[in-house]
Amino acid sequence: MTDMDRLLSYLDYFQDLDSVFGYEANGYMCQSQEVRNFCTTLDDVGFLQVFNWHEWLAQHEVYKDLDHPIASSIMNADLDTLRKLMTSYIRGDRFNEGLFIEVCRKGHIASILLRLRELRDA
Repeated sequence: MTDMDRLLSYLDYFQDLDSVFGYEANGYMCQSQEVRNFCTTLDDVGFLQVFNWHEWLAQHEVYKDLDHPIASSIMNADLDTLRKLMTSYIRGDRFNEGLFIEVCRKGHIASILLRLRELRDA
């Protein structure tokens, strides 16, 4: 299985409206096991990048507001943008607990994976 296919194997999970992405335990937001596995896979396949993600987000305001509909922007994004956006979500979660769970719930991760599949198939 290619690295991209490993990531895309999670697409159904992130598209399923009944999926549980996280839960609260002892006052803290915890990711589901499936989300944790996905995050590990992102790291394992080298999808995440080392760059100044905070500065990148400041220059790409469309992705900064989680309530802003970004599916159309994601569907026009190149691979580098998808990698930076995913990295920004992962890194941002360290400073804003529950951020990654929220982008899962809002469908942003599913949109990224859909675009990734589109790029793979092109």
